[in-house]
Amino acid sequence: MSIAKRLLEARVKAGMSQADLAEKVGVSQQSIQKIESGQTSAPRRVADIAKAVNVSAHWLQFGAQDENGKKTEFEVKEWEDIPVYNDTDFVDIPVLDIELAAGCGSNAEVIESEEYTYPFRRDELRKYGVSASNAKIVKIVGNSLFPVLNGGDLVAIDVSNKKIKDGDLYAIRDGVLLRVKILIYRPDGGLIIRSFNRDEYPDEQLPRSEAVTRVHVIGRVFWSSRSW
Repeated sequence: MSIAKRLLEARVKAGMSQADLAEKVGVSQQSIQKIESGQTSAPRRVADIAKAVNVSAHWLQFGAQDENGKKTEFEVKEWEDIPVYNDTDFVDIPVLDIELAAGCGSNAEVIESEEYTYPFRRDELRKYGVSASNAKIVKIVGNSLFPVLNGGDLVAIDVSNKKIKDGDLYAIRDGVLLRVKILIYRPDGGLIIRSFNRDEYPDEQLPRSEAVTRVHVIGRVFWSSRSW
């Protein structure tokens, strides 16, 4: 992966938007956007950016673990550090019987048909500031979000959060298709629909008139069954 893809993956796993990361590091959102889009391959303040997204600066720059064994994109916990939970610590979140496409989309008529429930930790919901009543879980298909997400992964959506923040992941209804994509506002008020796997799935540029009639935001993706 390039530094652009490594930062994008690490930021999403940290649950941060481009604006969140920029504010934490003390740079402009445009600076973060330029790194993730590949316009900047040797960014300044790499150490601060790496610390903010909980990876090592060495991994962020070069994609390898450094000689001091600093944590890279994953943090391994010792068994004794893993908390013990009981049934009261969980809440059942409905898993809908519709697949959200991470590629070209999947046809769908409804999204509120519950298939089964998934036990979700209450402290995780509190961490993300999501009410259990507003959380829904769906399965994605396709490979446009590789390497962050793969087909078959479950993602949780906050259906109360429909306000678009540049660079965040959203479940959207695109015409008659259900998709999960990165959304970015264009200067004209339109939208850029973006995938992680941009080699196979280039950006879709929608002018404002088309975005308003075509794209309906279902909610923001705040969790996945794959470690972020």
